[in-house]
Amino acid sequence: MDILSLAQEKILIVEDDPVQAEYASRFLLARKAEPVIAENVEQAIEKLRHIECTLALLDYQLPDGTGLDVLQAMAQIAPDTPAIMLTRFSNIPTAVKAMQLGAIDFLEKPYSFEALEVAINRALNMNALRREAMFLRREVLNRKDIPVRGVSAAMAQLWKMVEQIAPSNSSALLIGENGVGKEVIAHAIHTLSKRSQGPFIAVNCGGMTETLIEDQLFGHEPFSFTDARALRRGDFELAHTGTLFLDEIGELPLKLQPNLLRALDQRSFYRIGGEREIKVDTRVIAATLKDLESAIANNEFRRDLYYRLNVITLRIPPLRERLEDIPLFTAYFMSAIGRELGKPKCKISESALRALLNYHWPGNIRQLRNIIERALIMCSGNMILPEHLAPELIAHSAENARKYSPDEQTERWLDAMPYRQFPAIDTFLASVEKIILDKTVVESGGVRKDAAAKLGLTPDILRHRLRKYHLADTMD
Repeated sequence: MDILSLAQEKILIVEDDPVQAEYASRFLLARKAEPVIAENVEQAIEKLRHIECTLALLDYQLPDGTGLDVLQAMAQIAPDTPAIMLTRFSNIPTAVKAMQLGAIDFLEKPYSFEALEVAINRALNMNALRREAMFLRREVLNRKDIPVRGVSAAMAQLWKMVEQIAPSNSSALLIGENGVGKEVIAHAIHTLSKRSQGPFIAVNCGGMTETLIEDQLFGHEPFSFTDARALRRGDFELAHTGTLFLDEIGELPLKLQPNLLRALDQRSFYRIGGEREIKVDTRVIAATLKDLESAIANNEFRRDLYYRLNVITLRIPPLRERLEDIPLFTAYFMSAIGRELGKPKCKISESALRALLNYHWPGNIRQLRNIIERALIMCSGNMILPEHLAPELIAHSAENARKYSPDEQTERWLDAMPYRQFPAIDTFLASVEKIILDKTVVESGGVRKDAAAKLGLTPDILRHRLRKYHLADTMD
């Protein structure tokens, strides 16, 4: 961050020496910054509670304490504000303690304007990197999406549009059912854009009260409402230079929609209880499964906000419309989740994969991921079989079992046997034939005509085969 960007920014100077305070103020005023001076710990904390400061310069020795006391207070009331500790004594333990409490740099007094400029630049740049790392860490911990695009024609067309719109700054509206991967697409647009180095912040607009969602988006000033003891920056502000993803935009309370519209049009907003206009450069991508045009007709959604968000519309097809993507996603999930569960070599049988392909997937990609995770947990060997799948898939497979051909039924059975452990073909087929004959005899209650009809044999051939396998011919 260049030092010239300090123009119009408030910088807190905590200094009990008027000469030193004046020295630092002259430096800041020359760069069009606004110095905010506090002479002791108590004044510093009071200033921090009521004034948003870009940076704090903290003298170590103060009349009622030290700069470390201010740092401790800042951790609670202004955690995003970087601080530089100033002292007349080169004291390594004090420097270490200051860094542990959150100071970004340590400058020995007396200092020159050049040294102060270097320290401020370094502090602001380090703080920007720290904030970016925080966002990336939160993103990595929360992400459960998939870095694969699919092979279906529908997804190929979708990704082509993603690549076309990503370089622009225009808003986009993603439409699709729950679990189709709307956040994955939104993040891909962010990654392929010029904003990729900025933060990507996702907010779910559903399930929160009007007050909570307003605070989440726009933040609040200290003491603007009960329990608002410190300034809070909203996600709209935190996403500055990056992308804000508003999921379930159709659930946004009607009273808040004008605020969002203004933020989109003016690129500015006011925090709750604030009088200062906050300027931001934030791209907004919204998503919904709701029919917004019907919501407009029912006076549940503003038409002007819809048009503002709907600059570019992307429809993400449900999984049931792109079944050819299932094997690819299945392979990815088995590899990724298998490593987490200590089962990296686990495979999926053809019959289990067919059960996945025959399912209607109301929960889409998210449901597929959960089912693969469950199957890997339930599988005690190295092969996922139909019985390892979720109950809803097993029930669905049972309903469709009669649709399988004899070859498919045999395949499902063979899937349960370890690969490369089949006996000689003649021995294997003889064992299968003996088992089928024995079970059919039992199920037919000893009535030869019925057993022969079930097996597609004549009674004489049935008798011959029973004798071949030394099965007692006790039938009538």
